[in-house]
Amino acid sequence: MRKLILLSLLFPLLSIAQTPTTLVSFGQPDSLYSAILKEKRHLWIYSPSGDTTYFEKPAYPVLYVLDGDAHFAYLQTMMQQLSLNGNTALPQMIIVGIANTNRTRDLTPTSDPKIPDSGGGEQFTSFLEKELLPYIDSKYPTAPYRVYSGHSLGGLMVMNTLIHHPGLFNAYIASDPSIFWNNSMILSSVDSLLEHQDFKNKKLYLAVAHTMNQYLDTVQVKNDKAMGSIHTSAILQLADKLKKHPGNHLNWSYKYFPDDYHNSLPLIAQYEGLRSTFRQYWFPTYLYPDNSPNADSLRTLIISHYKTLSKEMGYPVRPYEWEFNNLGYHHLSIKNYAKSRMFFELNIEYFPKSYNTYDSMGDYYKETGDSAKAVSYWKQSLAIRFVAGIQEKIDHVALSTR
Repeated sequence: MRKLILLSLLFPLLSIAQTPTTLVSFGQPDSLYSAILKEKRHLWIYSPSGDTTYFEKPAYPVLYVLDGDAHFAYLQTMMQQLSLNGNTALPQMIIVGIANTNRTRDLTPTSDPKIPDSGGGEQFTSFLEKELLPYIDSKYPTAPYRVYSGHSLGGLMVMNTLIHHPGLFNAYIASDPSIFWNNSMILSSVDSLLEHQDFKNKKLYLAVAHTMNQYLDTVQVKNDKAMGSIHTSAILQLADKLKKHPGNHLNWSYKYFPDDYHNSLPLIAQYEGLRSTFRQYWFPTYLYPDNSPNADSLRTLIISHYKTLSKEMGYPVRPYEWEFNNLGYHHLSIKNYAKSRMFFELNIEYFPKSYNTYDSMGDYYKETGDSAKAVSYWKQSLAIRFVAGIQEKIDHVALSTR
């Protein structure tokens, strides 16, 4: 079916700059009552828009962000910049920003006697596992791929979740985590857990800021007793322990940022962490609208790309149906029939239960002069969903051949 979505919205190189008519939307509010925490928890949600009138319901990976009210706005902007308009640096994703009620309680895995009301991290993790994750999966179009991200105490909780509950998320981003919490207690159990846990198909990105005295390096900091040095030294000790256990299959990396301190790191760490997590996602989409007739090599490249992604992410990753649909009609309009047919055929292969894919294939054959095949595809479309306009096309062909 020919949709009123301009290809220029997909690829900036084909578009003319336009003045936006509305302000940028930073997602939507949501909330749920937690029986575990005995309080209402507020959420900040970004979910990519999708037209399910014509296309199959999509499925998106989910990014869960601690201190969500602090980090949500720039993450949504980053997501839109890096996953739309032909940019595939990141996949389109759902963002779940978890707003705080009692930050010290929720984001500390152990109780420090000097800090009242601390040490509720395990209870908070139970809330995630038993209430929040099922709630998001039931309400939003989620794919079975979750990323967990946090900064400072949030980074501490990300690390605690990885080593104690690795099955909850697929990828973990810890930005300058407060490993020093409670005399660096988390480090006491890390070696044993890293040695005996199997972290197959799990990813970790660890970002380290230059929080200590600017004149110290990462060797000198271990002997300095200032708070910033204690903070950084604990993270470096964690990195050393991670290096000691290469046999646990954890896919991890870390980066030290000598020009950033604790509070300037979050945005940079989120960007680097997400790029690291989705390193395989990039695809040369500039080949999509190219008007060269050779479609076979592009088809091979597309199929190989999504096979690699599916293996990497552990579930069948597909292109966006609406995107390939628009590309099929774009090439049809400029009579580049080889690429038009390729995009329509791939849509049928990736979305065999979508009535729209067969309808569009029928339009292709009608445009190229094969009315019999056009009717055949339109009938397959009607077998999935009856749409009066498609039946009218079949009736029109029947009348014209009498």
